[in-house]
Amino acid sequence: MSADRKQCKCRRGFVRTDVPIGERVASFAIVALLVGIGVAIWIKGQQFDPGVYALRAGALKTDDAAAAATQKPELHEATTDEEGSDHGEEAAPSKSSKPATGEPMEIAGFKPMGATEFYSADNLFEKIDGRAGAYLGFNFQALRCRSFEVSQAPGSFVDVYEFRMDNPVNAFGIFALERDPKGKAVSFAPEGYSGELGYYFRQGAYYIQIIASDSQPKTMEAARMLAENRAKSIPEDNTGLEARRRLPVAHLIPESVGFVLENAQGQGFLKNVFQAQYDFEGQKLPFFLMVTTPEAAAAAWKKYNAFCARFGKAEMLPPLNGAQLFRAQSFGKWRVIYQREGEIGGVFDAQDGEKARHFVESYLKGEIQ
Repeated sequence: MSADRKQCKCRRGFVRTDVPIGERVASFAIVALLVGIGVAIWIKGQQFDPGVYALRAGALKTDDAAAAATQKPELHEATTDEEGSDHGEEAAPSKSSKPATGEPMEIAGFKPMGATEFYSADNLFEKIDGRAGAYLGFNFQALRCRSFEVSQAPGSFVDVYEFRMDNPVNAFGIFALERDPKGKAVSFAPEGYSGELGYYFRQGAYYIQIIASDSQPKTMEAARMLAENRAKSIPEDNTGLEARRRLPVAHLIPESVGFVLENAQGQGFLKNVFQAQYDFEGQKLPFFLMVTTPEAAAAAWKKYNAFCARFGKAEMLPPLNGAQLFRAQSFGKWRVIYQREGEIGGVFDAQDGEKARHFVESYLKGEIQ
């Protein structure tokens, strides 16, 4: 046997072949303890304690309210008494806790499927979650809605939504914002259209939605009847829509009509602006109108001219029919802006400066109406 092999044999580690009794007992004790803990957890899990998950109203109080409750527990007991009027003052409900109410929606010839629902600005999100912000941006006031059966189409129904804004202008604003570009104009509402499953229009300070449950002919017929009923029931009111009425009809792309409450085209001096696109001489020309006081229109026009001169090139054009005009090119786009008698408007973001000028001058001459 070689010296290397002898050395390797001598270095073999010690191997224990027997476990002392003390270690065995300790191991069994640890295993038994773990099993006991597991059984206890299982038993506890089978017993439901509602107190663990009960709402602790005190945790919702502010520090001041909690301190007051701690100092005067008898006041809390008094307000829970059925005869609490002699023992303490009842806390007034918060504004958001008051349910919205109103007159029930009754429509002759149609059977409602349930009670009329009412929503305010505080809880509109409960009905149209994800879209409420846009409505609030146009000063939403109240929503009244109800579902009606379609007697000639069992199982079908039509939902009627009446969104009331603070004025006709904002009603038009939300209507224009949600407009379906594929909608078809309707005869019973100048500012309305029909979609695949309903009718949508602005009437007075209301934005109306009539939505059918399906596209069956009988269901859609019922939807149209309900839409015509709402259009007749709500009085016409076009207050504040003078600029909308002045938008020329010739060459207009109807579904493009929109309303910008403030900061139109990124300009703080352009507010309550109506705008639309026009198909003119092979070009899509965006055109806008803002109606205000003569002083405000003149001031806005000067600010617009200064802005264009600062970020591009602006040139004055000859006056036309009492209007002042300038043409400007900036950021690769053209603008032709005018102002006269409390009205400011013009073409913006046009690709062709000459066609933009031709359109605006034709409008000012009355050739485009």
